[in-house]
Amino acid sequence: MKELIWLFSLREEILEFLEHQKSKDIKGYYSYSYSGDIYNDKKHWNVGSSVYALKIYYTLDVEKNDDIINASNYIKSFYHNDGQIYDDFIYRKSFIRNIASSLKHKRWANILNEQYKRAETRQSYSSLMLYNELPENLNLKILKEDNEIKRYLSKLNWHEPWGAGSHFSHLMFFYKLALKSQIIDKNQFEKSIEYSINWINKLRHKQNGGWYEGEQEDRFIVNGAMKIITGLIAVDKVDFDYAQQLVDTCLRSTNDEHACDNFNIIFVLNYASKLFDRNYRQKEIEEFAINRLAKYKAHYKKEQGGFSFFPFASNSIYYGAKITKGIDEADIHGTVLFLWGIAIISQILGIEKELGFKEFMT
Repeated sequence: MKELIWLFSLREEILEFLEHQKSKDIKGYYSYSYSGDIYNDKKHWNVGSSVYALKIYYTLDVEKNDDIINASNYIKSFYHNDGQIYDDFIYRKSFIRNIASSLKHKRWANILNEQYKRAETRQSYSSLMLYNELPENLNLKILKEDNEIKRYLSKLNWHEPWGAGSHFSHLMFFYKLALKSQIIDKNQFEKSIEYSINWINKLRHKQNGGWYEGEQEDRFIVNGAMKIITGLIAVDKVDFDYAQQLVDTCLRSTNDEHACDNFNIIFVLNYASKLFDRNYRQKEIEEFAINRLAKYKAHYKKEQGGFSFFPFASNSIYYGAKITKGIDEADIHGTVLFLWGIAIISQILGIEKELGFKEFMT
């Protein structure tokens, strides 16, 4: 199909984009946007871009090489004694904004940026796992008792399912990481994830397949479901009720404001439809995926070799900190999300072998 032709030149073009983003002076450092970063590599910051670079290399099926080892080492240079990996520079830049937001909305779970630290730690470890580059002797605090898990999940704001769902997903990922690193045993792993999944399933909505509280637009139902499903994938428990209703919700949604929206809806469609062997509205799903590619292409800056997070602008805010000028150009965040989405669309359309992109697990 002519709509797919442009996909087959992406690999080389995106590799050129990564080469452009790579620092000439600091091994493993990658710029966030094509030319509009506010800060440069003279500061020890920007772990997120190196995380995205690793995930892009993996999606493009690049074998471990010096660039991958350097990016891995740069990520590990942000390791803290409590086992977390996060960017102190972003932490400081977003701290005042985060305090103000917590006071304004009277939500205290992230007042000390704990949720930011957890999110970036998860992203960092998930990228390092792709190339077996985890640090040795991990020191992670893992919730083991049911009352601890209940307290953690209850504190999340399920009226904002995309945010709450992401922290459920982090919880599941860390259980998987703890099992892999022998911090917990198989019995503890199974006990904890069973309790957690049972807890969130009390939030299910049969009519649309979502996990949330209150009234929600389809867009937010889909975005929240994406986060929940990534958590289920992390612990190999991708089995949930109301998958057909979730497909219906996706097919009537738009979700194209930015890279996350565009990715989330394809991700949810793919995993929901897999649960019934792609025998429900599959032709509509394929048509939806092809139409979505046209939206993806509108974000693609071919002359730069990457995607912009917004249709006519790079992303400018990262975990509450302003880091780019937000001009109309590619950024590494948009690129990793759209490339991941294309890898999933290739599965839906049955061209994954021809295209050769690998899906990573976030």
